[in-house]
This record gives sequence, C-alpha cells and structure tokens, in this order.
Amino acid sequence: MTDDDALTPAETPPDKPATAPDRPPADPATRRRRRLLAIGGGLLALLVVGACAGGIAVISTIDGLADRAKENKRSVARTEAACVELERRLNRVAPPGSTANPRARATAVRNENAAVRPFLAELDQLPGDRREHRQDWLDAWSRLVDARAAYAGALEGQAAGGEPAFFVPPQGQRGKPVVERLVDAGPDSCDGSVRRLASPDL
Repeated sequence: MTDDDALTPAETPPDKPATAPDRPPADPATRRRRRLLAIGGGLLALLVVGACAGGIAVISTIDGLADRAKENKRSVARTEAACVELERRLNRVAPPGSTANPRARATAVRNENAAVRPFLAELDQLPGDRREHRQDWLDAWSRLVDARAAYAGALEGQAAGGEPAFFVPPQGQRGKPVVERLVDAGPDSCDGSVRRLASPDL
C-alpha cells in the first residue's frame, strides 16, 4: 500500500475550482446598441404613461364639458320658466297706468317691484358656468328695479304737494339703456315683462 493509497476519502485533497472562462469585452457598437435600447425602452415607457395620463385628462375634460353643457341647458330652461312665472305675477297686480292718482301709482309700482324680487332670487341660485354673463343681466334687472323705486318715491313726493314725478330709465355700460340690455341678453319669454316694467309712467 502506497502513501497515496493510505489517504482516506476525508483526507483526499479537494479539487481546484474551475475558473469561468473570461468573456471577451463587448465591442463599442454592441455597447452603444445596448445603451440605445435601454434609453429607448425608458422613453417608450414614459410615452405610454404620458399617453395614458393625457387620455384620462381628455376624458375628464369631455365629461366636465358635457356636465357644464347640461347645467347651462337646465339654467336656460329654468330662466325661461321664471320669466313666464314673473309675467303671471305681474298680471295679478294693477299696472301703474290704471291708477287714479300719484299715490296709488306709487303703490302699483312697488307692487310690481315686489313681483320681480322672487324672480331675481331664483335667477341668483341657478347653476352653470355662465355666471358672469348671468350676473351682468341680474345687475341690469336690479338697476331697473332701483329706478322704479326712485320713481315711486318721487310719486309719493308729488302726492304730498311736491314737483311732478318722472320716470328716468336707467342707463347701462357705454350709455346703452338697461332695457335694451335686458331684452337683448334675456329669453323672449321675459320681453313682455321687461317692456311693462320699463314704462311705469304709462
């Protein structure tokens, strides 16, 4: 038995680990191609994310525009209905021209103004994105009601022996009569009421 034969399995020297063969370095063209692929993949991912976000934003915008269009349509319908109701209320009170004296005429003017107030309160509550346009129209209504209230006060002064009262139609922007603004910007269903209220001296 030789010395080699005397070694037990536990004493057998371990084999030398095999080393991995060295890879040849990639050539510059391959490295550039890999880098371009990585950059392109990143850009493609960004484009996909951007397209998804843009699509969601467009859908949200379209939904928002549709909702606003429905609100505006409802507001227009409610304004027209409010104008019809205003005319009904005005028809239930005596027009100023049917009165016998200045004091009775002042009362008739104030009664008509009272018929307008619920109309203005309803318009002020309407939804929609045309609030600025509607506010301008409401301001024109308020100027007309204020001018009528001043006329009623002048009628009371006339009844007490003062000077004759005259209605002074209010003027709007650039000297345009408020009545024209009310007729031009409002629905046709309001025109009759506007013309009646604009002539409290008849």
